[in-house]
Amino acid sequence: MGAQSAPEHQAMSTNAVSALPTALAGLLKQYTSPAQKSDGTTAATTASAAASPLSLGRDEAFSLSLGSAQSGQAMVGYTRLATLGGQADADLSAIASQSADSGSAGSVQVEVSQLATPQTLVTSLFGDPDSVSLGTGSLSVQMGAVDTETGAFTPQGNPTEISIAGGSLNDIAKSINDSGAGLTAKVVESGGGFELEISGKDTGSGKAFALSGLSELDFDPSHPVASPLTQTSEAGDAHYSADGTDYTWPSNTGVPVAFGTTASFTQTGSLSVDRSTTTDTVQKMMKSFNGLQQAIVEMTGDKGSLAANANLAAGMFKRLGDAAMAEYQTGGDVSTLSDIGIQVEKDGTLSVDQSVLAQALSKDPSSVQSLVAQAAKGMDDSIRPYLGNKGALSSQVSVLGSLMGRGASLLDYLGGGASSSSGLAGGATSLLSALS
Repeated sequence: MGAQSAPEHQAMSTNAVSALPTALAGLLKQYTSPAQKSDGTTAATTASAAASPLSLGRDEAFSLSLGSAQSGQAMVGYTRLATLGGQADADLSAIASQSADSGSAGSVQVEVSQLATPQTLVTSLFGDPDSVSLGTGSLSVQMGAVDTETGAFTPQGNPTEISIAGGSLNDIAKSINDSGAGLTAKVVESGGGFELEISGKDTGSGKAFALSGLSELDFDPSHPVASPLTQTSEAGDAHYSADGTDYTWPSNTGVPVAFGTTASFTQTGSLSVDRSTTTDTVQKMMKSFNGLQQAIVEMTGDKGSLAANANLAAGMFKRLGDAAMAEYQTGGDVSTLSDIGIQVEKDGTLSVDQSVLAQALSKDPSSVQSLVAQAAKGMDDSIRPYLGNKGALSSQVSVLGSLMGRGASLLDYLGGGASSSSGLAGGATSLLSALS
């Protein structure tokens, strides 16, 4: 569509910081990103450009300048941000996964041929689950993905070691459940005996796992028949068709079946799903985006959990904002979210002028849908480096946890603490060398 008259806030960049907490605002002024030129002007770009350490806000050395109380608060904050980011990732990915269509009304016909499943393993049957012993020591859990064509297992991330102090079925089940390794375990009564059942917490072919360290529990997804364990369920994706086109999805919830439209699968077979309108999809995208930005603003405020360690959160805030302001190729006259009435406000959140959106939809609905899908993907891509076991948030939590484990810091003894990204951060670099 043609250029709209620009409201005053349309020209805002993510470096406009008047409505943001001091800790967050100060860091945003420092960071550059793939969408920012060195002279401060905005470069035409998409949000999927490679992330740099500075744009991500990594600063392990600065973390060393925190007192123990601040480290603990930051651990809570970044753990919460990782959870919120995971939810936003799922929502934005679903919006981005379906191409634009004309489905602003009516329904989509879905045929589910296979549900998504977690990997599930069981032991042989035993008598008393408290007296039998499968061994003690360390059980190594390696998460990874299984190739649905070849069955090959590709490890992802580092293995998790679970200490097994008691070798009974109940002892092992408790150790696994307490480990946070992404597995669940339970003792099941079956056929006059008891067996240990171990399952992945998540479904999908990318959520398989291998076990090693205890001979009675060894399992390699590439060679399942060679294991003493029996695989009763493979880590598998949902298989379905939507209006005749085949798709796969790693879970049975939030499954994209049309542009902006998701469904939940409970069984195989046919179902009809009402299509969401593009306006509804815009609201979903904005809800995910605004939820993250508002959480970062809250947590980096004076009394927030990240007030003293806002670096990584600021990088996430900046990259999300860049994605919302980037240009995308739609084949039509709309190329930015502002073209369809979506603006970045001074607090970093998105708002929409419904009249501008309605006008754009009436003129070129396919281009608007394409723009929303690409923007959702740009936002999703911008937060992906922060998420998962190998993401920046998990790494930061590990750094902070390590600092907490060393006890009181030098800052605690001196009665000080970090309140900005200057001053003690420089001296912390030498501390990092000494502690590594």
